[in-house]
This record gives sequence, structure tokens and C-alpha cells, in this order.
Amino acid sequence: MEPFNPLDPTLATNPYPAYAKLRERDRVHLSAIGAHVLTHYEDVKRMLNDGTTFQHQYVAQQKQRGGEQVEDEPYFNYFRRMIFVSDGEQHRRLRKLVAKAFTPRQLTDLRHKAEQIASELYAAGAKNGGMDFVAEFALPFPLRVIGSMLGIPDADHAEIGEHATALNPVLEFLPMSPNVLATANHAVEVLAEYFVKLAEERRKNPTDDLFSALVHATEDGDTLSNEELIANAILLYVAGHETTAGGTALALYSLHNNPEQFTYLKQNPGSIPGAIDELLRYDTPGQGTARVIMQETSFGDHQISPGNIVLGYIGAANRDPSIFGAPDALNFERDFTRTKPLTFGGGAHLCIGRNLARQEFEVAFTTLLTEHPSVRVVEAGCVFRDTPLMRGFKELPIEW
Repeated sequence: MEPFNPLDPTLATNPYPAYAKLRERDRVHLSAIGAHVLTHYEDVKRMLNDGTTFQHQYVAQQKQRGGEQVEDEPYFNYFRRMIFVSDGEQHRRLRKLVAKAFTPRQLTDLRHKAEQIASELYAAGAKNGGMDFVAEFALPFPLRVIGSMLGIPDADHAEIGEHATALNPVLEFLPMSPNVLATANHAVEVLAEYFVKLAEERRKNPTDDLFSALVHATEDGDTLSNEELIANAILLYVAGHETTAGGTALALYSLHNNPEQFTYLKQNPGSIPGAIDELLRYDTPGQGTARVIMQETSFGDHQISPGNIVLGYIGAANRDPSIFGAPDALNFERDFTRTKPLTFGGGAHLCIGRNLARQEFEVAFTTLLTEHPSVRVVEAGCVFRDTPLMRGFKELPIEW
């Protein structure tokens, strides 16, 4: 039997049957790209939670991904300073400083703005009788929301918004083509230049936005360096839209394929907040994440030595039948009190923006199903993205 290939283009359309076969065959699989693949819930959870045995080791990962010369790439200079790929003390330090700025009040203050943005975007589509949900809502909505949190004027999104989406392939562990790499390098340079100027302005004239809070964040006298500030502002802008952009489109498609649940939410929009975790479990935007083994470890009978890379499939873990009964069914009655989906990661790297993402999901679907309940997906025009670890759609047409 051929080894599992994370780059297999058929995974983009529906990876879940392949995950089920892997899970049934064995605990660990050596993939075609050399990474050890995990598909069981408890194994992926352990990888996420044990920051001693499993680390990002970003420099090592990127060198394996793109060779020794990767350290000369502009994207690498910024990404290696980001909180989501840092380990140990560096991660604890960065997370404390970023968390100082990422307060619950930011979310409370933002909700009305998010509702306004959602209504505006949907209304524009309704005038035309339909829209590409991805291009006209799923991408611009979270970008404008996180942009508002960061204090980015709406007018600037036309200048920098496309560069945020160009960085999505960098978030994956998988190899990048020369063209994708060049686009990512250009995008990070444009975004860095923008945030450098914004930082200068916020130092002179502080406001109450998230970026000002990052500029002035302190912890026992420690602050973010200029490079860390710019890098993590880019991270918040890019990653701050990715889960929502991919996840809202996947969720809408899931509802389209489960008409009873779709009708239920249309008739009971107050149930939307409680349905979010199940929608994200059922079809997960962030399908997998990689770690480097730091010390000899085992999964069942499989011993893995230090230096090897493990690829934990969150999408597979969220459909592990030993954890979630009838995992291929979309069930809003599921109880996650004891065992939660791994959608937002775990351990020290539990997504710092998870509450923002949940609020965006709630606003996106509450607004859609209350203001435009006749919405329907045009199946024939749906096109999946070709990024297996960041699942989503290139195009998802809807009409009223």
C-alpha cells in the first residue's frame, strides 16, 4: 500500500474517508513527505498539549521545508518571531505580552461593528440576487473585523487586505512553489511596511485599539521589540481572518448538505452560538499542524526518535469515533462538556483569538439567517481550495 500523501489533491475535496482508513489501519503512518501522521484524538491531543516532547522548532521545520537558504527569505524573518511558532520561554513571554492587549473588552466593544459589517456585506449581495460567499463575505468580513480591532481604517483594506490572504500558504507545513514563495515574501514586506508606519503613529498618538495596546504592552518592565511587534501584528491580521474565512464557508456548505439542521437554525437563530463548536468539529478549517520530536517517544508500538516531524491531523481527531459517536453526522445535540473538539488547538498554544473567532461565526450566521433566511448554496459553482492543511473554498456561490 502506498504511503499517505498529505499533498494528494483529492484531500482538498473530502479528506475524511482517507483519515478513517488511516485510523483503522494503525496509530502512526510514515507519510510520503517523511512526516509521521497522527489521526487519533488522544494522540493529536497529546501532541498539542505536551510542549516539552513536541515543539514547533520553527527554524528546523522551515529548513526541512525549503532548505538552508530559507533563513534569507523575508517571510522567515518575520514568521520566526510570531507567537504561534515559538516554544518554551519565548512563547510564554510573547503570549503574556500579546494577551495583555487582547482583552475581553476588545470583543465587547467590537460586536456592534461586526454586526454592521456583516449586514453591509450581505445587503450588497442581496441587491444582486446572490454573491460569491468567499470573495464577498468570508474573506472581507473577518479582515475588516480584525482590522477594526487593530485600528486599520476600512479604506486601507483595499491596499493591504489581499496581502493577508497571500500569506496563507506560509501557515502550512507543506512545501511552497517558487511563485507562492515570491508572493508571500512580497506580501510580508508590504504588511511590515504598513505596520511600521502605524506603530510610529500609535506611539505618538495612542488610541484604544488593539494595535495601540500591543505597542504599549508591558509585563514586569518587558515590552515587545519592534520586530516582535510588527511580526505579531501581521500574525493577528493574517491568522485573525483565516479560521473564520475558511470555517464560515465550510459551515455554510455543511448546512447546505444537512438541510434539516439548516432549517432548524433558520427557525431557531438563538441556537447558533451553541452550534458553532459542532460545525467546526464536523468540518475543520485548520486540518493539521506539525511539531518536531524533541525526545524519544512512542505511540502504541511505534517509537519515534528526536528530530522527526509529526503531523497531527485535527480534522481526523475531530471525527474519531472512539471519542465522538457517529462522527460523520452533524449533530447539534452533541455534549462537549467532557471532551471538546481540537479545532482551536490545545495546551500552551490554545488559540489566543478563539473567542473572537466564535463571535465572528455567531455574527456571520445570525445576521445571514435572520436577515436573509432564503439563502441557498449553488452547488455547481463550488470550488475547494487546493491547500490540504488549510481547508476551505475558493468559490462558494449563494443566492436568495
